Amino acid sequence: MSDLVPALEIEEIVGVDRHPTEHWGRAVSAEQTVYILHSEACLASGVDLRDCEFSVALDSGIDMRDWSKREDQPVQLGIDADGWLVPEAGAG
Repeated sequence: MSDLVPALEIEEIVGVDRHPTEHWGRAVSAEQTVYILHSEACLASGVDLRDCEFSVALDSGIDMRDWSKREDQPVQLGIDADGWLVPEAGAG
């Protein structure tokens, strides 16, 4: 299961401001950790962020073929047809 990161830290870690509707993230290679910055709408929904579809996708792991050139930079997140967390094309 995904871990929660304090709200005051996550924008700094990911490197972008929280977006109204988009989820953003950063794969930190030195930590081998992916951080998710949930959208304002997701945060305001009151749902446990660990139950968000993006967190659930991350719980399955990531495919490094998707992330190899996108590590250590903020990227808009998506979920592919197989349910994997992926960086959106053209983001970041």
